[in-house]
Amino acid sequence: MNAEGNRVTVAEPPTRENGSEMIFCRSCEQLVPAGSLYCPHCCGKDGRRGALRRGAFIGGVFGLLAGGLAAAVWSTIVGPEQATGEPVVTITLACAAIGVVLGAIHNRKE
Repeated sequence: MNAEGNRVTVAEPPTRENGSEMIFCRSCEQLVPAGSLYCPHCCGKDGRRGALRRGAFIGGVFGLLAGGLAAAVWSTIVGPEQATGEPVVTITLACAAIGVVLGAIHNRKE
């Protein structure tokens, strides 16, 4: 990332294509104009796809953490006889799915 927050970096020496300087995107390894704020191949022309992916990923991580905590609290309350593996995994994955949806909704651009 550079000072402007670009996701694209120079992987090889800059090349000239149609008179403008081009650099390689580290994610998709395609040529991108040097002044781009984001890669149009990875994030879409307006950056919306990248924002949704980033939000979904971060929401999923926090959902997994919250789901693990909720499963631990639930298994402590109901006891080891009732807290088998299936309900614990279901609680954790349900929280992760909710986190993915909420993260994507939160980071969408209008």
